[in-house]
Amino acid sequence: MTARVLVVSPHPDDEAIGCGGTLRCHAGEGTELRVVFLTSGENGGHGVAPSEAGPQREKEAEHAAEILGIEHLDFWRYADGAVKASASIVERLRDLLRTWQPDIVYAPHLGEMHADHRAASRITQRAAKGLAVESRFFEVWTPLARMDAIVDITAHIDVKLAAIRAYESQCRALPFDEAFRGLARYRGEMFSWPEGHYAEIFVEGSA
Repeated sequence: MTARVLVVSPHPDDEAIGCGGTLRCHAGEGTELRVVFLTSGENGGHGVAPSEAGPQREKEAEHAAEILGIEHLDFWRYADGAVKASASIVERLRDLLRTWQPDIVYAPHLGEMHADHRAASRITQRAAKGLAVESRFFEVWTPLARMDAIVDITAHIDVKLAAIRAYESQCRALPFDEAFRGLARYRGEMFSWPEGHYAEIFVEGSA
């Protein structure tokens, strides 16, 4: 059984969008879940000042965590839109991987359109190098072309969508719940049929 899972999320909502259904699967198995938010998404307030948007999105993350069954949230509060795979942030994550010892770490894949997502992928790969942790990388803005792992999330699609909707500030600007229901349905139809209707996919090791 997977005892511990860590997610490296560039912004609050990427964890729910990218692997929310899978996290709920882990939670149902008794896995201890933790998310590191590299930024608070303060520049994605859609008209709300960063000083207000950051705390708002952190509160939304706490709500989403309750829905998904995530016990631990770490807000590292690096600058939204300016995340870099610096030696200091890589070492900070590596220290967490060493001390908390997750079995699996999730992060966005390296081909993501958003620069913060790509940085999160590089940070995770470098921090996990040589450690006994399985790395899995998910899709948010840019669909994956390679699929190493496919998780049937049919039983948890409603929970995933509820977690996405917890990010009210984001869903007011764009109906992320419906957009990512569509992606999960496509993945389920193409890669889990006939066993499931909704799925999330991942690349493993090198993103």
